[in-house]
Amino acid sequence: MQKKFQVTRTQAYPLGASFQKEGLRIAAVCDRRKQDGSRCEAGVILYDRKHTRGLKIPFPEEYRVGAVCSMLILEYHDRDCHYLLYQGEEMYQDPYCKGVENLYRYGAVKKAIPRCEAGERPFDWQEDAPLGISYADAILYALHVRGFTKHSSSGVRHKGTYSGIVEKIPYLRELGINMVLLMPTYEFDEVMPDYTIQTMEEAVLSYRQNLSEKEDGEKPRRLNYWGYQKGLYYIPKCAYASERYPVVEYKRMVRSLHENGIGVAMQFYFPPEVSPVEILDILRYWVVEYHIDGFHLMGAELPMELLAREPMLTDTMLLFDRRYSKIMEGRQSSIGWMNDGFLYDMRRFLKGDDNLLDAFLCHVREQQWETGTVNYIAKWDGFRLMDLVSYDRKHNEENGEDNQDGTDYNCSWNCGIEGKSRKKTIVELRIRQMKNAMTLLFMSQGTPLLYSGDEFGNTQDGNNNPYCQDNAVAWIKWNHTQSGGELLDYTKGLIALRKAHPILHSRTALRGTDFLSCGYPDISVHGQEAWKPDIAPASHTIGIMYCGYYGEKDGKQDDSFFYIAVNMHWELHYLGLPKLPKGKQWSHLVTTAREVPEIEMKETSQEICIPPRTISIYTATDMPEVKSINAAADRTIRNHQKKQTGAEKKNKL
Repeated sequence: MQKKFQVTRTQAYPLGASFQKEGLRIAAVCDRRKQDGSRCEAGVILYDRKHTRGLKIPFPEEYRVGAVCSMLILEYHDRDCHYLLYQGEEMYQDPYCKGVENLYRYGAVKKAIPRCEAGERPFDWQEDAPLGISYADAILYALHVRGFTKHSSSGVRHKGTYSGIVEKIPYLRELGINMVLLMPTYEFDEVMPDYTIQTMEEAVLSYRQNLSEKEDGEKPRRLNYWGYQKGLYYIPKCAYASERYPVVEYKRMVRSLHENGIGVAMQFYFPPEVSPVEILDILRYWVVEYHIDGFHLMGAELPMELLAREPMLTDTMLLFDRRYSKIMEGRQSSIGWMNDGFLYDMRRFLKGDDNLLDAFLCHVREQQWETGTVNYIAKWDGFRLMDLVSYDRKHNEENGEDNQDGTDYNCSWNCGIEGKSRKKTIVELRIRQMKNAMTLLFMSQGTPLLYSGDEFGNTQDGNNNPYCQDNAVAWIKWNHTQSGGELLDYTKGLIALRKAHPILHSRTALRGTDFLSCGYPDISVHGQEAWKPDIAPASHTIGIMYCGYYGEKDGKQDDSFFYIAVNMHWELHYLGLPKLPKGKQWSHLVTTAREVPEIEMKETSQEICIPPRTISIYTATDMPEVKSINAAADRTIRNHQKKQTGAEKKNKL
């Protein structure tokens, strides 16, 4: 028997459903009209144990404020209830709901609309809060929640889920990551509507996630594996959860990452129809309710200035795909931008293109106090790092679009053979080139972003656009950590080096001048002779020195000196080493080549011979004390003299 509920007036904002002391409050946008211009009846369909088929409760028209309808259902406190909204004959999900039924596995066609949950699940955050990691200190690691642990070799129990990420926290810590960037994890329908021509009615049905059953013989629908589309922005994606309540599992993932010093940033795609005010509400909600540390926002029309001036987002990383031009002088902003220029210029420099030293030097020192700059040499779209050194052209045939999708501008070089190779010289060259790419990334001043799996050479077999590949093509293949162990160890070392030395990730822009009057600029460039760089169009060789006096370490303005010798030419070259302060000497730290370039002494200078396509890093160390060397020499001379004197006396006798 259906019960008739009593409703009363309530506030029209915020939108969505929530339980209050008096009952269930619901507010929704209801702007649909009939052909004659009159408003459609709008309301809520309530589902609970007594109303399994749903009970329609219309919004009283007198409670309307503009296009927003609201009501308070008195004395209703069933927190296990679900609901849908309706306007006229159409039923749909509340875009402001805070949860939906977790009924369908990933990739399943939804035969019925998942119903919304009313209210929010309680969760114990245990004093957790966003970490507030700065751009200067961040080591970003982009990953796809499902693809990160879905492969059989991932070694986790809950594959392809939020819990799977928690199981991989020890790996992330060992690698040195302190912030993960999650590809879209808000609720979206990954089953794409048929990509053939649709009628307007079919388009509306697919938009409302009311997909019909497949007919016999119909080809499988493709999946939007990446998730860059409009969705239910206030809730985590249900299909990425291993438990009944995705909200609780997502919050537990965030809390666990925070406990291990790892922040959480999310990607959101907003089409033009999402208003600036709604975008702001969505971000504020995730910061407050889910303790999120940052966002990467995608879309054509994003309210950058509105978000930059929002007090609640002051300590939240806000990344955009284009630079924010209105820098607020004297005030550090949470705004940052994704530096695609770094990707293309460094890829071309890596493979030996001409006329790139100027761009290379610009990217190496690019860092601003007011805004963040995020650098990467590979990310979710485009070639993986291994594919960058293994393929000259894309191989997207498995996407079913006749290899017409994906960019043709990859700036890649296959090192001599297209695709996989077991030839020793090819394998060694590819490893060296990947090490070079990692060095360019982590020794540059901007915030580095590493795409998951690139640290050990994960491959997508030349596919540079696996947006629809929910399989081993796009998943991280953890069994590659064995064959890619050399690259993995090298990457760990670079990250540790960067984190340990502030001069390698300065909080302010390096000027290239001696503004401390210490005898050295903060950053300087060198050629075959120290202090004389060759930046001609045909030059591919340069030396970069970071002066440790400009890096504050352990409360002291005294970090190490570093010299990065870069030779991207296919022939060996010499580079001059600048003279260090008294008592210091250059010592080799690490190289991307098999052989270690030795320091050669000249009459008044030092130089190093850098092999082809090699980067070597040197650091300043203390010279052995001259006193101790002289004392040892004196003892040797005295002992020799004593022996000589004793022999003479013996001969006289």
